[in-house]
Amino acid sequence: MQRQLLRTTLAIALGLIAVMAVAMMWGHWVGTASNSQAQVEGEADQVAVKLREIAHANGFLTTPDLQQVLPAGHRVEYTPDTGGADLVAGEARSDGPFSEEHIDDLGTVRVIDATGDLSRNHWLGVVVILAVSLALVCLAVLVVRRTSLRLTAPIRDLASHAERLASGDLRPTRPAGDRYGIAELDQLADSMDASVLRVATLLAEERSLTLDASHQLKTPLTALSLRLEELAEWPDDPAVRAEATAALEQVERLSGVVDGLLLDRRSPDAKRGSVPLSLVAQQQLSEWRPAYTASHRELTAIIDVDDSIEVDPGPVGQVVASLIENSLVHGAGQTLIEARALRDTIWIEVSDKGAGIPDDIAPRVFDRDVSGAGSTGFGLAAAQDAAVSVGGRIALVRRRPAHFRFFLDRREHPTSVRPEAEHGAKPHADDVGGDVVSQS
Repeated sequence: MQRQLLRTTLAIALGLIAVMAVAMMWGHWVGTASNSQAQVEGEADQVAVKLREIAHANGFLTTPDLQQVLPAGHRVEYTPDTGGADLVAGEARSDGPFSEEHIDDLGTVRVIDATGDLSRNHWLGVVVILAVSLALVCLAVLVVRRTSLRLTAPIRDLASHAERLASGDLRPTRPAGDRYGIAELDQLADSMDASVLRVATLLAEERSLTLDASHQLKTPLTALSLRLEELAEWPDDPAVRAEATAALEQVERLSGVVDGLLLDRRSPDAKRGSVPLSLVAQQQLSEWRPAYTASHRELTAIIDVDDSIEVDPGPVGQVVASLIENSLVHGAGQTLIEARALRDTIWIEVSDKGAGIPDDIAPRVFDRDVSGAGSTGFGLAAAQDAAVSVGGRIALVRRRPAHFRFFLDRREHPTSVRPEAEHGAKPHADDVGGDVVSQS
């Protein structure tokens, strides 16, 4: 779209500049010729008056008489009516403008501009007009390119946001106060954010309802299975045993369905395409570093995993992005991202040097509508939902300064086949409670 807009706008601008340049050159050419002709005609009148006076006084004209009245840079030719020899004075003949004047009955005087100023003025004007046109073309290219970038950058951003939504990353487009400056696109971004919030809320409610219903069905199904097993072993009535066995098979199939619901979206068969965790981390660094640079802060990363560690890019990217954004908005100083693979767990940690999280908010930091800075409080809650959807969770392991840790079970990602080297100083994920925070 940007190329098409750039080509179309630039073609219009170049067409207007070309038409303007041609009109200016034609006007200059005609105007210069007209002015030069008028100047020669005026000089011819003066020469004719002087030669008429000399001719009346002497009765004839000579070459010195012509030289006496010759204008600088011109040529004077005299043709007598009596049939005598022509008289010439001045510069060599040129193609410049000329004018003829008749001197009574003595003959005709022709004054010719031999300076070449007309030709020089013509081409000098053409060169100036071409130079101005070239400058206008360069200016038009810069303006059109800047305008096309300003118009298409928000569209590309919205398209990228739509791709993230399709991959399961339910983050808003950008903060409400940091829009594009184009009313229509800002309205579209607000509508998309509102839709994302509604979809995320519905998905969370649906997931919670599904898990609750599955858990509630699991216990009575287990009890029913035990009763049917007892009936299947009834010693006296073969018909009862047959019916009990058939019913037990049905209950076992139903239990399988419930088990599938309990897996939520963590089943490998339900996953989208996986990508290396290092690539997800690098993409988030590239996306967020300009915002950190604009805030005069540093965003660094330690990615201690290889390309064999693959994850679902949508939810995992959403979790990492939400933690980075939370640090940008609420934290201070350097923000550090660390990614490691420890035994059966992947750790992704985000920490900064800010004031941390107040004690009254820390226990509920992942609850919806809980925020310490007047924001929506949706970011960390949505990030926790995204983490749960891929079999992970987020824990606040330190309040001041804030330190978040995203635990991801490698067993939920069978493509992660090569074990990483053990880091003896780091505890296993199961050793740190996800609902417990420490204060330093």
